[in-house]
Amino acid sequence: MEQAVLDLTAAGIRLTGVLSTRDVDRARVARDFGGFVRHLPRAVLMPGSAQDVAAVVGHCHRAGLTVVARGAGHSVDGQTQTRDGLVVDMGTLSTVRRVGADRVSVDTGARWSTVVVATLARGLVPPVLPDYLELTVGGTLSVGGIGGTSHRYGCQADNVLDLDVVTPDGDLVTCSPGRDRDLFDAVRGGQGRHGIVTRATLALVAAPRQVRRHQLTYTDLATFLADANRLAEQGRFDHLVGLARPGAGRDWVFGLDVAYDVDPGELPDDRAFLGDLAYDCEHEPARTLPYGGFLGRYASIETHLRAVGSWQHDLHPRCTVLLPGRHAVSVIGAVLGGLTPADLGVGGSVLVYPIPTARLVAPNVPKAQDDPVTVVFGLQRTAAQGDAATLARMRRDNAALRAAAVRVGGGGYAYGGDDDPVALRC
Repeated sequence: MEQAVLDLTAAGIRLTGVLSTRDVDRARVARDFGGFVRHLPRAVLMPGSAQDVAAVVGHCHRAGLTVVARGAGHSVDGQTQTRDGLVVDMGTLSTVRRVGADRVSVDTGARWSTVVVATLARGLVPPVLPDYLELTVGGTLSVGGIGGTSHRYGCQADNVLDLDVVTPDGDLVTCSPGRDRDLFDAVRGGQGRHGIVTRATLALVAAPRQVRRHQLTYTDLATFLADANRLAEQGRFDHLVGLARPGAGRDWVFGLDVAYDVDPGELPDDRAFLGDLAYDCEHEPARTLPYGGFLGRYASIETHLRAVGSWQHDLHPRCTVLLPGRHAVSVIGAVLGGLTPADLGVGGSVLVYPIPTARLVAPNVPKAQDDPVTVVFGLQRTAAQGDAATLARMRRDNAALRAAAVRVGGGGYAYGGDDDPVALRC
């Protein structure tokens, strides 16, 4: 079978890219950001074109080999790895092709930071961006892609106009809402199981020039979520994300990171946006920021974690679930009641923010069942390299949280474990 995979010449396949069996290339893709799953593939494809991907996927289909696409490798449960199969490293397909008046065509190995540079030059931006811009377009579309504007625009997968997809049997197909709709729906949020997306046309909206940012602090979970839910439904702010951090003793402090667009020279009317909210105090003074600076607001966190070595070397058993709004206080309260700073680790954080469920349209993206509000609840954990006991405890807690989310009508987000392998169904 190894010969069937590697001898592309005998199969009449000529690549513009590279199919590598070098140890260094295989080892590079045998680890992801999570750091605790390691599967060594048989080979790595660094494609020069979508046709390369189609040819090699078709070849693996005939040979019965597993194929997995890898973007930035920011998965945390081994979703972009395969043992003894083929990894398609999409980083070599990263061109921003054309920026139009309301859309941009991009190769899906492009990082969102690259896309934003190209679109902001035209005064435009994708409606939904991840907080961390070094993820790839294909990677986030494959799970849905949630961000601070999802309360208005849904997920990134809801803002796609068309896609080029390599199907499991190696066909290269263009799909859209009006063309091969079943495939279009299957691959958005499908985590790569139904095809490899090689190119996407993304919707664009006008980009603000400046934003007014507020960071509001709450000490009561129910009050915090009540305000957050109301703001999400009203769309009062252009950006809305909720956070939680350990406070004094066993208490937790909750924060709303909110922003609204302002024109240069405009006097911000903070009272109109904040006057009826029940926050305790502003965590930091309100600031008016250039939009580009606001998009890079979390870059300093990565810089710090890289400087201390945690980003590159520690383990990141992260877990995000989507909860029905009516169960959010009870589920989140129960989890946080038993959580300590040690259960988060170095640089660990907690995300808590609502999205109107009706905004989440792509059928494969998980959402709350029978509830008008879907609440994002994410535990961004870190365990020290080599601390097997802490890693095991965190993973057990993550599994329990995912099970609790399912029991109340929610679900896990961007997860593929050993019992739910994420691989192209060849």
